[in-house]
Amino acid sequence: MSATLILLGLVLLLSLSGQIVFHERDRIAAARPEWKPWLLAFCGVLNCTVSPLRKIEAITIDSSSFIKLQEDSYRLNFTLKNTAITALALPAIELTLTDSLDQPLVRRVFLASELGVKSESLAAGIEWSASLAVAVTPAVLPRPVAGYRLFTFYP
Repeated sequence: MSATLILLGLVLLLSLSGQIVFHERDRIAAARPEWKPWLLAFCGVLNCTVSPLRKIEAITIDSSSFIKLQEDSYRLNFTLKNTAITALALPAIELTLTDSLDQPLVRRVFLASELGVKSESLAAGIEWSASLAVAVTPAVLPRPVAGYRLFTFYP
């Protein structure tokens, strides 16, 4: 009877450990990159993925500019900085064009895949710059564009 209880306790402990690893797999891979092959094998069995860590508060917009090129075309330049001590997933960028009263006119979300990145993560302490051409049809806008806002988030 005691051997059965010990075996049951070990099975429950192993099951709990597996649940913790499954839930925290991205954080474990970021903290211990040498464990990533084991985590990939673990996820291969459970049909999950090991993704770059998501920590949006550590991604900052270091600088940005929005320049009018022609009547309906603009150039958006921005620099993102990873302030964390580990690599983080690249976020999506939301661009909101505003009028002279800072009221939103139009919003557009740019996913990391649309930004022409070669990697899905941003290394620790690294800055990454992007430049995008933005075309806005004047007929769609009720008022002229006077400003913009940038926001980072994970979809």
